[in-house]
Amino acid sequence: MSSTLTLVVKTNRCPQNHPCPAVRVCPVDALRQIGYGAPTVDMDKCIACGKCVRFCPTRALVLE
Repeated sequence: MSSTLTLVVKTNRCPQNHPCPAVRVCPVDALRQIGYGAPTVDMDKCIACGKCVRFCPTRALVLE
């Protein structure tokens, strides 16, 4: 929950062939997905809670 953390999408780990399951668990609606592409992060909304990181099955979402 530190404001120094940034959510990074590792597109090389994201299969980009299905609806991203982590998008729906974001409590502040900071993740968006267009089609089946890798999700994008609205850092103005992201609170770095880590819910999406824990939910992503391919570990494509990372807090750094």
